[in-house]
Amino acid sequence: MREPRPAARPTPEETQGVKKLPILVDPLPIAVVIPAHNAERFLKEALESIRVQTVRPAEVILVNDGSVDGTAAIGLAHQVTVISQPQMGHGAARNTGIRATSQPWIAFLDADDLWEADKLEAQWVAVQTCSDVGIVCCDYSEFDANGLRSGSFLSGKVHYQRIKGTKVAQSVLCCDPESLRDEFWEGNFMTPSATLIRRDLLLRVGLFDPSLPHLEDRDCWLRLLAVSARVAVVERPLMRSRIHQANVSRDQLEHNEAGILLVERVLSNPAKYPSGAAERYRKERPAWHLNAGRFAEERGMIRQARRRYLQAWRFGGGLLPLALAVLSYFPTPIRRVARAIRHLSPPPPGRSQQ
Repeated sequence: MREPRPAARPTPEETQGVKKLPILVDPLPIAVVIPAHNAERFLKEALESIRVQTVRPAEVILVNDGSVDGTAAIGLAHQVTVISQPQMGHGAARNTGIRATSQPWIAFLDADDLWEADKLEAQWVAVQTCSDVGIVCCDYSEFDANGLRSGSFLSGKVHYQRIKGTKVAQSVLCCDPESLRDEFWEGNFMTPSATLIRRDLLLRVGLFDPSLPHLEDRDCWLRLLAVSARVAVVERPLMRSRIHQANVSRDQLEHNEAGILLVERVLSNPAKYPSGAAERYRKERPAWHLNAGRFAEERGMIRQARRRYLQAWRFGGGLLPLALAVLSYFPTPIRRVARAIRHLSPPPPGRSQQ
């Protein structure tokens, strides 16, 4: 395990002179893009959190992704641009919104998440103060029906705290590109509802991959980092991520199957991704297949599980996936032995799956 990097955060004395810059334009040259499928339950709150922003965005685009509820009607009632399309998934819906606007900056907001009132204002300060910035993300909290679950996502991420950078404004860290890429492998700390991104960069890298049912955001972030997009982070929780039954970490089998697709994307076209991505994902390849096999087996999909176990073995995953493939031919009581040795396997594929 590599040694932690030296702390890169400035001291309080070093930041005493850092002051927040004034906002120069209102509305901001930002289009808010909201992908929404059957989102009427939470959509009103999300739209209200945009309405009360201390500085307005120039445009709000709601992409109604095949909803059969009142999603589109809610958008129209709030006087935002509504674009309806057949259901194609969040990635495709975001792409529709990006293409529909001419604003130079895109802020994403999922229909079940919320922004703090000064979210856009604080991120625009980062745009003004971090030279050549292409991505501005922020810290965020998590909550559910019972209240706050986590007050700060970034505070618990050791790999994020190791990123080197320069404090350019109050609570704004302009990240060193190389340091950020090194630590980003250890875990994704950018989530769509907390990001503000230059539209031209999104178009340059080909937008989100609509064929990825999960991990489409991580795939896009990696391609953005490959074109040297400078990242700034507002180190305050400015977004509230809602945890509810429909999004509790999604279907694990689909998640791992998407991970397999992402690995193949990286290996088939490494030039689109940061240096070292192909090597990293090649090492993680067996673990993605192994875990996909386990979740398929738990759902009774034995042939699919066996196929994934054999692929994990062929890609260098050791004897465990081969043993699980052999055990898959046996009756259920014997296969339970495989679950008993689960702790012998490697952890789920790298933290780079996040």
